[in-house]
Amino acid sequence: MSVTRKLFYSLLTLSLFFLAIEGTARVLWRRLEARAFEERRERGAAVLRNDAVNYLREPSGIYGYALRPHAQAGAVYINGQGFHQRDEIPLARRPGFLRVICLGESTTFGSSVDNNYPAYLRRILESNGRGFTGYEVINAGVPGWVSDQIALRAEHELAAYKPDAVILYVGWNDFQSYNPLAAPPAVSYFEHAYGGSKWKQYAASWLKSVALLSALYHSRRPDPELSPGYTPGSGGNPPEKCYRFLLASLDQIAASFRLANPNVKIFVCTLVGRWPHGPPEEWAHIPPVWWMKQGNIGPGQAAEFVRRLNDRLRAFARSRGLPLIDLAAAFENLDRSRLLWDWAHMYEDGYELMAWNLSSAMRKAGVVQGEPSPREAELIAKYQH
Repeated sequence: MSVTRKLFYSLLTLSLFFLAIEGTARVLWRRLEARAFEERRERGAAVLRNDAVNYLREPSGIYGYALRPHAQAGAVYINGQGFHQRDEIPLARRPGFLRVICLGESTTFGSSVDNNYPAYLRRILESNGRGFTGYEVINAGVPGWVSDQIALRAEHELAAYKPDAVILYVGWNDFQSYNPLAAPPAVSYFEHAYGGSKWKQYAASWLKSVALLSALYHSRRPDPELSPGYTPGSGGNPPEKCYRFLLASLDQIAASFRLANPNVKIFVCTLVGRWPHGPPEEWAHIPPVWWMKQGNIGPGQAAEFVRRLNDRLRAFARSRGLPLIDLAAAFENLDRSRLLWDWAHMYEDGYELMAWNLSSAMRKAGVVQGEPSPREAELIAKYQH
């Protein structure tokens, strides 16, 4: 047998061997995935059984739970796509329309279908925007979600809408979930609450055999992000470790949208907190974050923890080359005790002022044309501290 034929048969044998391994890996992957989705759905159902507003939500094998399409309660309305708005947004792009997706938690969802910053942003774009025949703004906020769930929805649903711009007002529930006074988290809150497996983080790999081998390899190595010698107060849980799951989720969100539309503009927002504004008697009636109560943290100290998280968000945007909308700085000199009714959720004027800041940032980034409105200056003057 010639050398060429020997080489050919050797390569053929190796190829068949690899195909057999990859085929087996894909079967195993599907079984693992089906089992993980079923566990996640069951855990989501258990969470909803103890939820006072579970009539707005339903279990999900991907997210744990999701908003229930067509659910309605008072001034809250979920459309058929699971968005907090009345209008349905077609998946296919309409010529001449600007499309914006707003991602976040309850602070994006808002208090009613008309009182949330995505709704205000749409009205502002329709009245002040130029250069488009129409404006579509999707409110993809889901109360209670952490950044892992938002990243999953971006991958599985939202990226397919191929927006022109994405607003990331994300992080409040991660802020609540991870205790900066304790050791760095070993697993994300989402994985802890709804189940998860190391192999899932390699799902982006086309070769499932490689994905499973990578998961096996990394499962046997200590996590370099964790500090084994950590003691409270030692400085071993800085923001980049405390919020590492949030930062990883933001990367995943950006990657999902860019894969669908390489020209998308992704805006990272800092978070607006009320702390420390307001008299002590008001704070006595506002439930604190669990780890603040545990650590006897007051409003002044709480504001410092929010500042640290916002500094990480600023650094993240800068390192990734993403435009930053520094809402925390925009609200810094305003009376936030009159703009927010607790430490994160806003009254109507607060959400409207947020939307004006978002539209200004989009205009400066060249996403949309238009002129400043005296309404924004009016709101700033009204709440100047």
